[in-house]
Amino acid sequence: MPIISLTEALNNLTVDNLKSLMRWLPEASRIGKKSGLVEEILRNLAGDRLQALWEGLDETQRLAVAEATYAGDGCFNATRFRAKYGRLPNFSVRDDRRRHEHHGPPTALCLFLYYQNGWRYVPADLNERLMAFVPAPEPVRLDTVDTLPGMYGESPLSVRLCERDALADLPLLLRLVDQGKLKVSEKTALPGTATLQLLCGQLSGSDYYAEHVPGPTDQEIGPIKAFSWPMLLQAAGLVQRNGSKLVLSKAGLTALTTPTADVLGKIWRKWLRATSLDEFSRIDVIKGQKAKGGAMGAVAPRRAAIAEMLQRCPAGEWISIDAFSRLMVATGHTFDVARDPWSLYICEADYGSLGHSGYHDWDILQLRYMLCFLFEYAAPLGILDIAYTEPAGARPNFHDMWGTDELQFLSRYDGLAYFRVTSLGAYCLGASGHYTPARSSLA
Repeated sequence: MPIISLTEALNNLTVDNLKSLMRWLPEASRIGKKSGLVEEILRNLAGDRLQALWEGLDETQRLAVAEATYAGDGCFNATRFRAKYGRLPNFSVRDDRRRHEHHGPPTALCLFLYYQNGWRYVPADLNERLMAFVPAPEPVRLDTVDTLPGMYGESPLSVRLCERDALADLPLLLRLVDQGKLKVSEKTALPGTATLQLLCGQLSGSDYYAEHVPGPTDQEIGPIKAFSWPMLLQAAGLVQRNGSKLVLSKAGLTALTTPTADVLGKIWRKWLRATSLDEFSRIDVIKGQKAKGGAMGAVAPRRAAIAEMLQRCPAGEWISIDAFSRLMVATGHTFDVARDPWSLYICEADYGSLGHSGYHDWDILQLRYMLCFLFEYAAPLGILDIAYTEPAGARPNFHDMWGTDELQFLSRYDGLAYFRVTSLGAYCLGASGHYTPARSSLA
């Protein structure tokens, strides 16, 4: 996006646009040719008049000017602004008589932020003048939760101390492998039904959700950490396949006598680079992920973006998933899930394609991927403690999408509501140079 001058920005507007802006400049004349109108606006955007105009904006509009002014390129990023402040500034005057129209007369904010090539920006010379009196915006802050609520929506909240579980689960898993009890598919390397059932009964606290037989209209949640552990062990090179049976590798044998926290850290780092599984494939309601030509993007950049933000989270403090998600967007630490959302669909490829507007938004693709990554991989490794509820009805923001009428949840991970980085997590993430086991606490 080119950074141009205020004069160029004004000259890019039509005469009608210029006259509409002059409603905010009571001393300016609306009569004359385009060049004269541009000169009038330039005169009114100089000296003390500029500051008076800025002070006349509402709070949200002043914040928008500040964010663009200090963005470096003068660009106003609406997505990041909404994530940070929870609202957007008004660029058009609201009028009940125009409620069915898409665009009303411009607000005074349009004297500061000009539209070009799909973006709004502060012209370079105007930006320089604004920095003399516009204060820099506050940095994005991550809100933490002092006390977890008992309910999340209409469902009770369950808390799982995953650091404690992981320290017990890893030695157990290595013993089960050594005993030849874990098997995976020779073709896909995914754990089979017998292995999943065994792990659900053996892992600390069982799996996250109690096993139940779904009815004719129920979606099956199924195993989560029982599924992830065989994948994590394989990705870390601690086990290898002998037919369908998992056996300990040389690294796995070494892990038997290595401090468990160090082995968990190694598994985490290996998983961040692994290509054996795209976690999003576990969101099986969304079809077309194996479309010819490749619908999905690389997994490593997604994991790296999330892991980097986890490093910024204060250990031992509960954080809502929604607050964490907003932090990622507001700070520009975003990632792509799909190369081509048109290849993805729900129920039917044409009507249910995720390429349609609103069907591939951050909360549909990126947030769902993040829920899976945190719930199914970070939590079992003890990186996070988690608080969650039943997925049905937890995140109903997908019900406007075609083909979702019968769905109770978009992903089995929709119930994840809060997490906190554990002492083990801080160590594995590199935020702490040593590991000190935390005292078990739900607080």
